[in-house]
Amino acid sequence: MKKILSYATVLILLAGMGLGSCTGNFEEYNTNGESPEYGNVDPSTLLEQLISTGAYYIYERSWRVNNELMQYTVDCSAATDIQRYVFQVGEYKTPWERFQRYAANANHMIALAEKYEDPNAQAIAMTLKAVFMSLITDLYGDIPYKEAYRIDENITQPQIDPQSEIYAGLIDMLLEANSLYRTATDNNGNYTYPLTVPGKDLLYGGDIAAWQKFTNSLCLRLCMRLSNRPEAGSAAIMQTIVSNPAKHPVFSSCDDDAKVSYTGIAPFKNEFGDMTEATFTTSSRKCSAFFIDQLHTTSDPRMAQWVRTIGSEDIHGVVSGVVEPDGTGASVMNASVLKQYTSPVWLMTSSEVCFILSEAAHIGMISGGEALAEQYYEKAITNSIRQWSPTISDANIDRFLHATGSKVAYNGTQEQILLQKWVSLFLQGFESWCDYRRTGYPKLPIGPGCDNEGVMPTRLCYPQTLISTNSSNYQKQIARMRTTYPIVGRGTVGGDNMLTPVWWSRRAVELETGATN
Repeated sequence: MKKILSYATVLILLAGMGLGSCTGNFEEYNTNGESPEYGNVDPSTLLEQLISTGAYYIYERSWRVNNELMQYTVDCSAATDIQRYVFQVGEYKTPWERFQRYAANANHMIALAEKYEDPNAQAIAMTLKAVFMSLITDLYGDIPYKEAYRIDENITQPQIDPQSEIYAGLIDMLLEANSLYRTATDNNGNYTYPLTVPGKDLLYGGDIAAWQKFTNSLCLRLCMRLSNRPEAGSAAIMQTIVSNPAKHPVFSSCDDDAKVSYTGIAPFKNEFGDMTEATFTTSSRKCSAFFIDQLHTTSDPRMAQWVRTIGSEDIHGVVSGVVEPDGTGASVMNASVLKQYTSPVWLMTSSEVCFILSEAAHIGMISGGEALAEQYYEKAITNSIRQWSPTISDANIDRFLHATGSKVAYNGTQEQILLQKWVSLFLQGFESWCDYRRTGYPKLPIGPGCDNEGVMPTRLCYPQTLISTNSSNYQKQIARMRTTYPIVGRGTVGGDNMLTPVWWSRRAVELETGATN
């Protein structure tokens, strides 16, 4: 992989007054209240708003978009039609501009940390930049990366880079971040290189060792994303990480989770608390039939935390992918848990890490075979249950996994690993959509009213922000997409549509090799 150091020099030249998105809206971002003037603040002071608001908008987009695509919920109102793969232009614009802003702020923090020679703050900022940049490229595909956030160098129309190069850069950046951490402590257990303002760290309160686990866990996520691209060499990186836990520690328990615990006091509150329960779920987003069937038929202990049933005799959800979904009597999301000012948001969990390692062992990306795959699979489910129900007994979890007739008992298939991972990823970003595009699992029923040729969207279209402010590079990108994937559907040509695949997806490999579904 190309080393991040080969262009790190230009990345850190970002001036604080130049926090603009790589695609425009420069004045908005340059005066962004979340971004203090360059050089006047300690880098760790940027963490507070970056984590708080960044995590919230991942949660909000998960509720609004990912839940609908991945059939956790079905919007029965006329407000959106995402469950039928119909997107309004604002659905393309909002995540682009939000996540670009947070990536730019993290990039600014990297520059400040370099200036003040603070390696721990730099590593943390690199990790957060990877969080948001990976979100953007996973949603849209090829994006500006190497020339992004360099408006101070008068780069206002940055080139759009191939996703293969972006992923190489992100993984190398995380490996570099891991090497930067200074976790040594004195005789009193205090870090010798502490964050200057640890109270601004809403994830770990300045716990550097915990951040290092997050960095390496995120690296595992990105490496698994490349499972269809063995030429990228991500399997070797995964094996290196799991083979040396002292050098590359990762999440292992719920205590490690990258969890934002909101205080409930403005401005550090989950803004879903401002939403009425009707808007959140009861009059619009009902639980889907696929989701409820999975939880109900397995007697999943997480169901009580996630779902409120209407009545008790006919527990059901709403069929997705129909023109007029009928939500009468359908189960709804549990607002008392999910929609409070203090409802936590997870950027990544130990459960996800264990599912990643289970799949990696199963498909041979790391050594250990089926025995290790089963071990990680059961730990993944256990950690997910404890994430939502910390006091549940070991006996209840064991019964869920091993009782006679258990539908979640490990059966040695990738399909089952990904199905249970999908369950665990409820309201956690876009991870389940990424897994679906990467593997085709879980096997979701596609409704008769679905648009987009009845195909799960493969990406989001580029927003008008990019098209209008970076027209030349946008046109070059369209030409590249059409050359790489000339035909992507029933006569649909490749380009800026929701049938053109992202590079790491299973569909991309199928189109390149001529394979069929």
